[in-house]
Amino acid sequence: GFNAITLPILFRVDEGSQGLEAAMNNLCDEADRAIAGGANLLILSDRDVDAENAPIPALLAVAGLHHHLIRRGSRTRVSLLVESGEPRETHHFALLLGCGASAINPYLALETLENMCFQGIMTGITPMKAVKNYIKAAVKGVVKVASKMGISTIQSYCGAQIFEAV
Repeated sequence: GFNAITLPILFRVDEGSQGLEAAMNNLCDEADRAIAGGANLLILSDRDVDAENAPIPALLAVAGLHHHLIRRGSRTRVSLLVESGEPRETHHFALLLGCGASAINPYLALETLENMCFQGIMTGITPMKAVKNYIKAAVKGVVKVASKMGISTIQSYCGAQIFEAV
């Protein structure tokens, strides 16, 4: 069965870059403990961001944890799920998947679409349909990115890190 645990991807603002580094180390340690405890789904979440706690950039958290788990030999035992307000575009999703995420919940983008419908900014569409259209467009965009690289499945793209700077 599935055994999920949510790991915060936050760091103390007042600690600056040292806080970010400490938070990344803590994330890796917590992931190791969760895996040892039987977790097979690690949800990396920035939902508790506030004035004192800033989010670790989602791409940094995923890529850093992905490589840590590879070094520890435990990467194949877990899936990394990202719950972040940061990703909103196809490019963001493609990078997160390419760096090891198995799934992405762009909660802020989804909540924004719903809010725009409720406020009347988007008319002629229900909130549910707006969210459905957004997800459909994001999925098609990621599939197009992968297919341009000759990859036929998202599973083959996940964690492959086949990026190129042009």
